[in-house]
Amino acid sequence: MKYLSLIILLFLSKFTNGQNSPRVYTTFENVAVFDDFSYVDSRWDQKNSSAERLIISENKYRVERIKESYFTVSLAKDVPDVKDFEIITSIELEKNKANKMASGGLILKAQQSGNGALILEINAKSQYRFRVMKNGVFNSLFADKNDGWIKSANLRRKGLNEIRIATKGNEYDLYINNVFERSLIETAFKSGRVGFYADARSTITAHVFILKINGKLESVKVDKKEEKPIENESKDDTYTQLVKVFKDKIDKQQAQIARLTEDLNVCKANLTLDTSSASTVKVLNKENKQQLDRIATLEQEVEEMQKRLSYLESMKEDIESQTNGDIILHLTKLLSDQKAENNALKKDKLELQKEVSELRRRN
Repeated sequence: MKYLSLIILLFLSKFTNGQNSPRVYTTFENVAVFDDFSYVDSRWDQKNSSAERLIISENKYRVERIKESYFTVSLAKDVPDVKDFEIITSIELEKNKANKMASGGLILKAQQSGNGALILEINAKSQYRFRVMKNGVFNSLFADKNDGWIKSANLRRKGLNEIRIATKGNEYDLYINNVFERSLIETAFKSGRVGFYADARSTITAHVFILKINGKLESVKVDKKEEKPIENESKDDTYTQLVKVFKDKIDKQQAQIARLTEDLNVCKANLTLDTSSASTVKVLNKENKQQLDRIATLEQEVEEMQKRLSYLESMKEDIESQTNGDIILHLTKLLSDQKAENNALKKDKLELQKEVSELRRRN
């Protein structure tokens, strides 16, 4: 009985305390896949329907489940069944007012039959969960309460979260934003495909996808049941020619798309420049109007000064004919000051006219 209790304690410690320390110590050195979604390729599904939307755009891969039922999965097409690996991704869960429990994440070791996979999800409440899907039925790996969701201080409610999972055999280590979160053991699947998962009424955007393994990545095996036997050599030649024709057409269309994309970028750049130029012209027109108003004011002041100067000159002539020399000297000084002020106003007027000319030239 004593030995039995010891065995039970050891067994429980393996599945409880072990979750707080890493289990996978293997270093995966070969980067088999590095995808920053900077261009569209055949690795990921591109789809737009009433049920789901999968699009690569602006260096992001958007996986959206539109309907309120089921889920959406996108598996890397060029990645075969893998057993031991490390997967790293940066994903962002989009806010959804209609579904506060929106979730999404990674799908691991998905079976070719479509009847099984291990799924990691995150939600907007800084929670995560692992679920096993078998024959269309989901079961949470951990606590049954709260539908299997576990709170994590390492998860961000908004923005990007980096998720890293390393697996060796049936052991898994989860890292969230470069911090070890927990380990687990799952024996249901030895190997399988990898990709992204979005739950009902949920959307995630992935910014990078990295798969690291040891050794080389094998090519994806084609299901031989889907291959149809070729009846004769002539049909094979015809099929080859058709494939070549379609390939040439596709290549031409892709080249045309690349040219149109480049033209579109040029047009966008020109539109930005045109908008900037229009704003500059608007500012210059406003400045030009202000300068014209100022010139009109100065011209009015000059005209008044000219009238005053004429009056003073007439007074000077009348006074000079009198014998009072002090008054004459005082008025002469007053006249000189008035002329100096008049000349200064004329100088200001010329400078303003130059500024107006410069603004007109710039427009």
